[in-house]
Amino acid sequence: MKKFTLLAFALLMSVVGYSQYYHLDWDLGQNPGGINTDNEFPVGGGLPGGWTTIITGPSSAWSGDITIPFTFNFNGTDYTKCKVAPGFLTFGSPASFPGTTPSSLPNANVPDNTVAIWGLTTGTGDFIVSKTFGSSPNRQFWVQMNTAGNANIQNGWTYWSIVLEEGTNNIYIVDQRTQCVTAAGAQCTGKTQVSAGIQIDGTTAISLPNSPAMESRSTNDATPADNVYYAFYPGVQADNDIMMVSTDMKTDYELAGGAIAVKGQIRNVGATALTSYDLNYSINGGATVTQNVTGVNIASGGYGTFEHATPFTPSVSDAYSIKVWTSMPNQMADANTDNDEATFNFRVHDKVFVRKPLYEVFTSSTCGPCTPGNINFHNVIDGKEDDCVFIKYQQSWPGTGDPYCTAESNERRNYYAINSIPRMEVDGGWDGNASSFTAQMHTDATAEPAFMNLTATSIQWGKHVEVSVEIDPASDFTGNNTLHVAIMEKTTFDNEKTNGEAEFVNVMKKMMTGGVGVNVGSLKKDTKVTKTYTWDFKGDYTLPFDGTSGNWINHNVTHSVEEFDDLIIAVWVQNATTKEVHQAAYATQANASVLDMTTESKFTMFPNPATDITSINFELTSGSDVQVSVLNVSGQEVAATTAGTLNAGENTVDVDVSSLSKGVYYVQLITDFGTFTKPLTVN
Repeated sequence: MKKFTLLAFALLMSVVGYSQYYHLDWDLGQNPGGINTDNEFPVGGGLPGGWTTIITGPSSAWSGDITIPFTFNFNGTDYTKCKVAPGFLTFGSPASFPGTTPSSLPNANVPDNTVAIWGLTTGTGDFIVSKTFGSSPNRQFWVQMNTAGNANIQNGWTYWSIVLEEGTNNIYIVDQRTQCVTAAGAQCTGKTQVSAGIQIDGTTAISLPNSPAMESRSTNDATPADNVYYAFYPGVQADNDIMMVSTDMKTDYELAGGAIAVKGQIRNVGATALTSYDLNYSINGGATVTQNVTGVNIASGGYGTFEHATPFTPSVSDAYSIKVWTSMPNQMADANTDNDEATFNFRVHDKVFVRKPLYEVFTSSTCGPCTPGNINFHNVIDGKEDDCVFIKYQQSWPGTGDPYCTAESNERRNYYAINSIPRMEVDGGWDGNASSFTAQMHTDATAEPAFMNLTATSIQWGKHVEVSVEIDPASDFTGNNTLHVAIMEKTTFDNEKTNGEAEFVNVMKKMMTGGVGVNVGSLKKDTKVTKTYTWDFKGDYTLPFDGTSGNWINHNVTHSVEEFDDLIIAVWVQNATTKEVHQAAYATQANASVLDMTTESKFTMFPNPATDITSINFELTSGSDVQVSVLNVSGQEVAATTAGTLNAGENTVDVDVSSLSKGVYYVQLITDFGTFTKPLTVN
């Protein structure tokens, strides 16, 4: 499902007709046409390959001629070259640079035939770069301007692009990325202000709203997900033209759920108000179902929602393709039929499972706002922890960061392109501040059916962990599906730092499948997949001084687990492309026949610390051979006792530790039902 954000009308869009161009503003969470998916970083700081540097700052001058990779028609004249300067791209012959203080367009200081984002600078460490996307005859030529230190953005930065499109001769101004911070690191009040538009000559220009004080609306997200773009179309705007924006339907439905609503959003991109139209759909290329929609009044450039009066009622579980389209705006022919329709695929299932949503929280003990974020999160799920799976990734900032940050928690942050905390992901979809998470969101997440069952069983003793995961799909899951297995410590204390939190829960300690998971490919309905993973925590406990990368735990030689009997394992299956989480679960211990001997009441040692003898007390549900083994911190057995076959009920086995050196050991209780471990201190 495509999404867009509807902001205040004056800011979101405007439609102005000119003899040369008209324009529409778009907030669709993607770049124009969706063909540029590059992340937005500076040269040498993460910018993907293929970009050509045109200007390296500081600069306040025009470039030489730049070759456009196709013939571009601007206002009736073909061009194959252009020049750029900070905030400008021109097809004209500039005499001097107009400066960095924006003014209204048209302006005598701006050359004729110019696209302007007037107000940008190119200082030290700033760049203007270009790249061509797509293939002939549908290419886009991008000129991206990265600037920092502009007085308008204080100590922040802003990225904008001017885009020329082959074939259509459309021009786009793209607001890509903006960070506005003060010297103290707090968000500042004023964002980038520019004068944006097209200047034809000294008397004619098409300016965007609020210029020359037009503010950037993008955030600091380095992906196109927050981008806003302004499209300038050559020619005269047609009177009647509807655009299908999205079909707001789910990818999966229950057969028992009955009728499926056909709904979505449209936009009136015609010059006149839209008062009626035909709404049509067909399933799998079958008969057309048409409704004449009346009683609407959508202004030029405005958006509207629709829901077809005749829903689709499936008779069997199957995969379906629906085509939805509009026609006859105001009972007239649509001027542009290329943007009228959308096709969407969904599946109807005869078998569903209860969903356990996955909540991933990115946080740090040095992050002040993370404290209320974590408090709010736990206020929402208190008493409902069994309804979901949640995991905390401690991060390396602000300041020196959380001591329990690891390379894998950082890798997980990059997986979602997260650049601020506290941040939270709900099933890989909702992405926001943990303080904004609500009880209704939890209710909605758990109410969604799952079309996959996920079970995991684990055997854990001391520093060794094993887990077996079974994926049982009730549907075909195509694409790049990945399995994730994470070992967490249920409660930690030693990473306390500066934000007032003294206790941390479900802290990720090790991703058994790595930060991006293990690819399990496409999954076929009713074909189970089983995977098994093991991990040995090596060496001794280490508390890093802070969360900076040089202090991250090296899993090859050490670990940061405070209590090995306090571990828990989370598993989930996720589409690596869309980030959608299909299902999540906690692993259960394979020794379920034992009465939860991991609790203090079912498996205890006394005395602990011990000097000569410690008594192991435990409860069995049925008779079992019992053996007790004592391991040192390296996992080597240093003492053992064979108790033989013991009866169901309470039992005690004494272990002689008098010959052991002072230190920390791990006592394993080995039964027919599984192995259980508790730490023991010898004095």
